[in-house]
Amino acid sequence: RAVRELADAGACVIVVLHDLNLAAAYADRIVLLEQGRVAADGTPTEVLTREHIERVYQQPVLVLRHPQRDAPLVVVTDA
Repeated sequence: RAVRELADAGACVIVVLHDLNLAAAYADRIVLLEQGRVAADGTPTEVLTREHIERVYQQPVLVLRHPQRDAPLVVVTDA
């Protein structure tokens, strides 16, 4: 909550996360890296797409909408 208040007050907040769903829940902007380079940059909805995630992580996923937040929900699949 304190970090959100700082961001809302205009402060620049940078957080490094490996949990895509946590990033989707709290970030206004996400930069997805692949081999140290920017693979996608934008809002959680723009960045956390099936195409981007599967290309970067080489893992099949479903990207749904979170039932309580207006945010993507990434689910790893087997196929």
